[in-house]
Amino acid sequence: MWMIAWLVGCGGAPAECGPKECADICAEQAAPAPAPVAVAPSTPQPASGGSMSAYESEVLGPLIEDIRGGVRPFGEDGIGICKANGKECVEYLGTSASDLPEGAYMLRANLAVPDVGEKGTWKVKFDLECTTTKKTPNGSSTSTSTQNKEYTVVYAGKERGYGLSPLWTIKSPGRYGAQDCKYKITGPHPDGDKVYQGSWTVPAAD
Repeated sequence: MWMIAWLVGCGGAPAECGPKECADICAEQAAPAPAPVAVAPSTPQPASGGSMSAYESEVLGPLIEDIRGGVRPFGEDGIGICKANGKECVEYLGTSASDLPEGAYMLRANLAVPDVGEKGTWKVKFDLECTTTKKTPNGSSTSTSTQNKEYTVVYAGKERGYGLSPLWTIKSPGRYGAQDCKYKITGPHPDGDKVYQGSWTVPAAD
């Protein structure tokens, strides 16, 4: 009877097995399974809260700031009216100018463009409206013309901007009458398009 009881208690032991032989088998069955070994993740975990690490901030910070700046004037005189010599701006007059003296002028845009993205990523829109007033034997007449264009702009370097020069040529006095012109340059920006605007006037030719 003791053999049968031992075999039942041992569970799965050989048919011919004494207490000594079954002891090792029962010990193996009773021993707990080994705990699984934790494997460290191979992919680095992001910084707490999704914020950048110090290294990431050092490497990517300037680029992110550049993107956040969007397309913008390259310096304080980046957009506006210039006294011109061909395509050269010889004297910057400001974003607006009134009653321009006789001579050649231009509207120009010198733009800082983020150093990221393929050609076509960054574009600016140019809108111009000019009202011409012409003297006639019966008094005067007015006419209005508009221009709307879009330009693709790209990063041109740290030392200079991307030049749209001239955006528009201006001659004073006005051959067809006095002119009053208003312009608007719209550049893409992460927080919404930024608009730069101004105006100029020229007197009528005698």
